[in-house]
Formats: sequence, structure tokens, C-alpha cells
Amino acid sequence: MTRLPSSVAVFFLLSGLAAASPFEWSPEDYQPWTGGFPYQRNIDWQFEVDPVGGPSPEGTPGAHYEGTADSWLQAGDFVSLGGSMTWFSSVSGLPYQGLVGIDNRSGNAPTSGQIVFHLDNVPVVTALKRIWIEWDFIASSSNVPVTFFVGDSEGNLPQAEWASDVRQIDQSGLLRQNLWFELEPNPVWEEIVVQLPFVPKGGYFFIDQFHVATECIPEPASAMLAGLGGVGLVWFARRRRRKTA
Repeated sequence: MTRLPSSVAVFFLLSGLAAASPFEWSPEDYQPWTGGFPYQRNIDWQFEVDPVGGPSPEGTPGAHYEGTADSWLQAGDFVSLGGSMTWFSSVSGLPYQGLVGIDNRSGNAPTSGQIVFHLDNVPVVTALKRIWIEWDFIASSSNVPVTFFVGDSEGNLPQAEWASDVRQIDQSGLLRQNLWFELEPNPVWEEIVVQLPFVPKGGYFFIDQFHVATECIPEPASAMLAGLGGVGLVWFARRRRRKTA
């Protein structure tokens, strides 16, 4: 049996992870981002199964976990649906399997709903938290409103720092968009909330995929203080050695 060099084996392992569910637009290429793949949290919901459930050691049902911190944080993750938001294994007239959304084509009045993604966090004190989202969706018309916000354990409700233009990615009308949020200070947990406040009679809105990456980084001031503290300790140690020499 021929054994691969360890460096080659690691390369193939990381290549397999990276190819499992990549971002079309990677956060490190489009917004300030400290690290690259693998991200601290990297979770991809493709909705093959109903995502509602948890907490459990496996995290939320159907989620693909690939982040460096996911293995010990995913047990606290969960997804909840509110209002008319529903999971569908398939939808009549659409060529997709596994969708979350609102089908109001046979309804008699406008309706609404929301989906909440609850994520536990890396407990880094005095850190900046960044959240990158790439999601795919399809709507009956462009006037179906969508509201994004992030709630966290600190009571913050930050709006998106940046959002890309919506772009069509297939012939059936599936759309894709990226969003970037920042939280400061780093919370114990955060919840990404997608609200559909008004789906008109005869309309629909479905999410086909929801992919999230996060990272926690030291604040610039904290990093500077840590650096100065390290320099001070080195200076003190050298001075002490000189006195005892």
C-alpha cells in the first residue's frame, strides 16, 4: 500500500472540505475578513429535511457543518419558523427539492412569516464578530418585501453593513444575494432573522439555500494593548536579566 506524504493528505482533505459547499462569493474576497477557509463557523442549510429542531449534539437537522468551531458549538444551534413560514419537501410548479417559505397562491389574503437561525458563538471576550451570508431564493414577483436583521445576546439589532445586488443564477428564476453584518462586542449567541412581512394573495417566496460563515477577531484597540503588553513583558524580562548578571 502506497502512503501519501502528510502534506499531500492534508491538501486533499482540505480540498474536499472546501468543495463540499463553497461560497460563490467568499467573504475574504469581498469584505474585510481576517481568515480564509475553513471559517470559525461555516454552516450551510440546503433544506433537504425540515430544519426545525434542536438543540442536539448534531445541531440543526439537515445543516452541513464545516467550521473549525462547529463541532463543539453546533449542539446549541436551532432553527425556528413563525407565522406562515413552512418547510416544503417540494413545491408544485417549481423544479427544486427542499424549500422554506410561504406559498400563498391559494390564499385569500396577504400573509407573513419568519425564519430564525440561532447560532452559538466562540466565547472570545472584547472581540468583533463578523457574519457573512449567501442565500438563494425564488419569489413570485420582485415586490415581495424581505427584512434581514441580527439579534444577539447583548440586545443589539444591527442592520446589514453591506448587501450585494440580487443576481439570477439559473433559468428558473432562482436568485442569490450576499450580506455582511458586524456585531460589537462579540455576543454569546446571535440569531439571523429573515422576515417576510407581506406575501400577497396569489404570491410565494421560498428560500432554497442559506449559507453562513462567521469569525471573531480581537478589536484593534485590544490587539494593540495586547501587543504593547507583550513588548512590556519582554523589556521587563531583559532588564531583570541585566540586573542579575
